[in-house]
Amino acid sequence: MNNGNVPKQYTQLVTRSQKPAEQGSTMDSDEGFDESDKLTVMPLGAGQEVGRSCILLTFKGKKIILDCGIHPGLRNKESLPFIDAVPEIETTDLVLISHFHLDHSGGLPHLLLKTGTKSKCYTTHATKAIYRYLLADFVRVSNSSGVPDQSLYTDRDILASLERIDTLDFHQELEVNGIKFTAYHAGHVLGAAMFLIEIAGVKILYTGDFSRQEDRHLMCAEVPPVRPDVLITESTYGIHIHDKREEREARFTRLVHDIVGRGGRCLIPAFALGRAQELMLILDEYWAAHPELHDVPIYYASQLARKCMAVYQTYIHAMNERIRNQLANNNPFCFRHISNLKVSLQTSARPTFSC
Repeated sequence: MNNGNVPKQYTQLVTRSQKPAEQGSTMDSDEGFDESDKLTVMPLGAGQEVGRSCILLTFKGKKIILDCGIHPGLRNKESLPFIDAVPEIETTDLVLISHFHLDHSGGLPHLLLKTGTKSKCYTTHATKAIYRYLLADFVRVSNSSGVPDQSLYTDRDILASLERIDTLDFHQELEVNGIKFTAYHAGHVLGAAMFLIEIAGVKILYTGDFSRQEDRHLMCAEVPPVRPDVLITESTYGIHIHDKREEREARFTRLVHDIVGRGGRCLIPAFALGRAQELMLILDEYWAAHPELHDVPIYYASQLARKCMAVYQTYIHAMNERIRNQLANNNPFCFRHISNLKVSLQTSARPTFSC
């Protein structure tokens, strides 16, 4: 049970506000040092673990919560971050959500509705749009696989949390209670952002998951044009070296082509949001370039992906230049060779699918 006790190793003093040294003094002296000059970072989740990303940032009397996810390997309240350990959480000034994945946003309804905080909460437009569907799907799955009375949320909770979430554009600077913040592209998934935060002249760059490699529809993570004083970053797979995207795509399409070419069927498990859309872009383009495959239908079976397809069709402007240029001719997410399996079942009694 998450009892609000944060492990000691989760709390770390990062830095202090650097004031010019008086003549005859040293920067190491604590004389005249105010506690509010300490910039502290307290991981409330994702500290020495993967999941339930949530970080408490305090500086100059300001209190910011960065992301609020759930742990995918835990159930009910045990999956939440240690947000109950935040002192006077109702005085939190600001909540920022980097992207829609549950390990970064799944605890948000609890934070906004059940802790007493009245703080402003911001994320990007696409993140908020997909958050609605993703959390509703989470509630549905939780209720179907467990005891409904023990579920974290209801559908009403998700709708109520949406009313508390404000949006901002990429590169738009906002200010809340003396805290300035700007969103930059992080890659990873549609709408994912890193936030440059400034308090009393000190700059903190926070990013959840990010990707420095552009893919079919997303631009790569930006490098903000400033030198931050503090960097707080996701490091999952941080030491892995990945093959080039073009090489991975070539292996993938070659394998699929070989299988369907000999009459086989491909079943491709993929995350419904982000990875599925990327794979569909690859396959739709490949099918268009290979007439011999035009009689081989492609279906996707995820109803969550179907519901969110309208979001992808709407937020083309938040994607990379290649996708934006395609919009002049047709919406790249209106696929020519791919359809939803449920819709196909409704229009055909016995659909035949090979991919």
